Amino acid sequence: MNIETVTQASTAIETSAVQLNAMNPEKLANFYQVNMGMTLLEQRDDAFVLGTATGRVLLELYQADSYKEANKAGLYHFALLLPSRADLGAILRYLLERGVELTGASDHGYSEALYLDDPEGNGIEIYADKDRSVWDIQDNGLIAGVVEPMDAEGVLASAQDAFADLPEGTVMGHIHLHVGDLAQTLAFYHEILGLGLKYVMGQQALFMATGASHHHLGANLWNGVDIKAGAEGSQGLRASIWQANAEDFARIKARLDEEGYAYQEEPKQIALVDPAGTRLLIQVA
Repeated sequence: MNIETVTQASTAIETSAVQLNAMNPEKLANFYQVNMGMTLLEQRDDAFVLGTATGRVLLELYQADSYKEANKAGLYHFALLLPSRADLGAILRYLLERGVELTGASDHGYSEALYLDDPEGNGIEIYADKDRSVWDIQDNGLIAGVVEPMDAEGVLASAQDAFADLPEGTVMGHIHLHVGDLAQTLAFYHEILGLGLKYVMGQQALFMATGASHHHLGANLWNGVDIKAGAEGSQGLRASIWQANAEDFARIKARLDEEGYAYQEEPKQIALVDPAGTRLLIQVA
């Protein structure tokens, strides 16, 4: 597929939340509350629902049927977008004080980001965007990213208040997936969901988004080429959740029908799987 033909997005769909299957959902829910400042919004027989104190759902935890299989398609990380650098500094200080192990801290040119894993090996990114004026936005609309060490001292110095809970305005900024075929992923998320291409990292990864974002979706081949999703119900990603306005929801449903793409429809929701076999839910915002 010609990169130039998929630069622009055709919908305003965005990431909303993530569902995970966990071997111990209750223990994992406690981790997210104690170490990440999430609020338990609802506890059902089948799930723990977590998010911000203001009620925004970010994460749903379900009981897994089996342990995660190696080198499968699925979650690389989900990414929590904080409102400001000061918020990032506050949570960084909190994580360091609690002795939570970080797996990375990077400057991506358009954002500054922390990386860690939860107790069941799910990757987490916590980041704050830089001012758009410093982004490397190219003439064709692509937004180039870099991977450089984060100015941790500067981020810590920006903190104004002690961290207690995820701040109001925190959203699920993006989801990053292990896939088996970048061309198939690009075609599906562009032609069906309407995402635009934002950046290509060699032959190994790509980033897609709608609107002004640098990405709502990352996809990579770092687990291998032609990999498939793990068994249904296995530990790890259960589904990514996306939200669209009513017009875009109808447009996406029409595209699925035109392509003969299988999906299940419920009131204000479509459930389907992408070419790598990972499940996604599209909801009316």
